[in-house]
Amino acid sequence: MAKGFALNRFCALFWLVMALGAPATAGASGNLDKPLLVSAISNTTPYVGQEILLTYTLCFKNVAPKISSETNPSLQGLWAKESVPDHFIKSTPTTIQGESFRSAIVKQFRVVPIQSGRVTVSGYNMQCALPQQQVTTNGNELPDTPVKITAPAIIIAARALPEPVPEGFSGAVGDFSLTVLTDKQKLRVGEPLSVKLTLTGTGSLLTLELPMVHLPESFRQNPPERTTTLNKESALSSGSITSTTLAWPQSEGDFQIPSLRLVVFNPLSRQFSTLLSKPFAITVTGAMQGAMANEKEPSDTTQEKTSLFSPLLTTAAIIILLLLFGIALARARKKRLQKRAIAQRDSAEKVRPDSGSSAGTMKQQLFTVLEETGIKSPGCLTRKELKQALLEITITDETRKELPMVLDALDMIIYCPAGKKEAEIPESVPARVSVLLHDLKKAGGAR
Repeated sequence: MAKGFALNRFCALFWLVMALGAPATAGASGNLDKPLLVSAISNTTPYVGQEILLTYTLCFKNVAPKISSETNPSLQGLWAKESVPDHFIKSTPTTIQGESFRSAIVKQFRVVPIQSGRVTVSGYNMQCALPQQQVTTNGNELPDTPVKITAPAIIIAARALPEPVPEGFSGAVGDFSLTVLTDKQKLRVGEPLSVKLTLTGTGSLLTLELPMVHLPESFRQNPPERTTTLNKESALSSGSITSTTLAWPQSEGDFQIPSLRLVVFNPLSRQFSTLLSKPFAITVTGAMQGAMANEKEPSDTTQEKTSLFSPLLTTAAIIILLLLFGIALARARKKRLQKRAIAQRDSAEKVRPDSGSSAGTMKQQLFTVLEETGIKSPGCLTRKELKQALLEITITDETRKELPMVLDALDMIIYCPAGKKEAEIPESVPARVSVLLHDLKKAGGAR
């Protein structure tokens, strides 16, 4: 019994991002008998302003270490943004110096050099605990072994952009297209006009500056609203940036929205180019006049008599409408309560894992429901961070204690031993997952 309990603690929680692409260069640190980190960069000689991908991969044998804390690398001389982690990853087989390992990407950054020259990226490390695979003679499990793993340094040799750099260049490095559209070209004074600028492509979407839309002085306008949409399947930033400006013309006339200009450097062709949008002609006419008031018709005695009853009729009509509204409100409330009861019943059924569900499916279900409770990206949290996050949601102490233990049991089925298919799922695991899903679902619904 004690031995079985110890086995449930062998496998760790992996809480960080999914692999996005193969690195151009890589290095490994550590003893091959222990977990180690591999550093990789997608391009060691980028241009200033060119986005590249920095990746850290954890490699291990048999059982995964439990990550308790980590220290980010030094990124001086670089603009950096950590990739948004998925909330479920799977380790993959790999070979290092002829030996078999399993590997999982634990950290990724999109980085952009902001100056030319050599930049050293170093200092990424993590504190881990290695589970013991044996028990003492009296049946007690041995304590975990603490281990600190440090990733090897990477050197980036950033190249300066070719001279001469065209005037107006604002950091657009990549392959892009530019469009500008308006929702109308003829409108009245005071009528809203929407001007939408869209830049689409792959490259430094997160660091470049968009050109400004220049409207006539007589147009009152709001500050532009910027929206960035990235392709999650792409390693580097790929997608579009949209800047929408809402304006209101204040005078009549024919106006011109001039062509917009964006200077772009393409690192593949090593050349600058200029993107130009087409200009727009806007015609503004006078404001719509209000309808003229109707002349008062001569009154007669019949109209005077009718006017005496109008207050009584109005009052009666209001009372009837209020009664009808109250009845409708009561019926709507009854239907809403019925729908809520049905939804709660269906929800309870949905959170119950099927008997044939895999360990991976059940783990992802737990992460999904954790997000509904308000814990953002639970899959990227270390064990210590997860325990702290669980203290901030409304669940029982039993659930806080049970959740890490169940995740450990699922990880053992998924990851151990390396290179083999998932082990059989004990009958108790789906039942424990079902209880946790139910408790976490209640916590999510109470938000």
